[in-house]
Parts: sequence; C-alpha cells; structure tokens
Amino acid sequence: MKDIIINQPHLQSVRQKLGSALLALASWLLWLYFLTPLFTLGAWLMGLKSLSDEIRWFGGYKTLLELMQLYAEIILVIALLWLVWTVYLAWLRAHRPPHRPPPVTDSQLATAFKVDVELLSKARTGNKLTVHFDDHAVITRIGDSS
Repeated sequence: MKDIIINQPHLQSVRQKLGSALLALASWLLWLYFLTPLFTLGAWLMGLKSLSDEIRWFGGYKTLLELMQLYAEIILVIALLWLVWTVYLAWLRAHRPPHRPPPVTDSQLATAFKVDVELLSKARTGNKLTVHFDDHAVITRIGDSS
C-alpha cells in the first residue's frame, strides 16, 4: 500500500519541503527554549557543579517556578491564537462561494494521466477497476477486475 504524499518526499514540491523543514526547525527551537531551565536544573541536581552558579544567578527554584508560569502563559496564548486562526479560517471557508472549475474532458484527463483515451473509455464501462502505479505515482496499467 502506498503512503500519503507527506511520506513520499519525491512527490512534494520544493515549497512543501521548505515549509515542512522550517516548521520542524521552529518547533524544535521552541521546545528547546522552553526546556532549557529544566535541563539546567536537572544537570545541577545530577551533580554538575559548574551550573550551581548559574542556578544561583537565575534565582534558584523560585525563579524556575516563575519561568514555568510564564511559559504556561505563553503556551496558552499560542493555543488561543491558533484556535482563533482555525475558527476564522473555518468561518471564511463557510462564507466564501466554492470555486467550481470547468468540467474536464476525456482528452484532457487522458493527457493529464498519460493514458490512452480508448483505455479511459474502456475503464469507465467496467464495474471494478484496478489501477497500477510505479514508485513515482505514475499510472502504469489499468485493468478490469470484474
């Protein structure tokens, strides 16, 4: 069974690949930023004495709790902004008339999928149809399964 397009990078456009990479990088950087105080505290508790000055300089455990509260507020704001954005897009889609492209002719369809028009018309008459693809999602064969 073939995977969806996100699991097949050779089918993704450059824009999709770049967007995915930037989103992954931003997400990892955000996680690292939020977890830095916990890494520092954990390393200090595990006996890394060079971090004791840093813990004292930051104000110790009390400051860590204040940072965690600040981080929780930031995550809440991000979640609320994401929710508002999602609801806005859903509302925008609901109030915009759907774009209906003109109907595609058989010759346009056959050209787009690189098959013969006769094969396409034969495939439409069958009850069950099997379409075979290669590794690059190109149709190699269309067979009648009935």
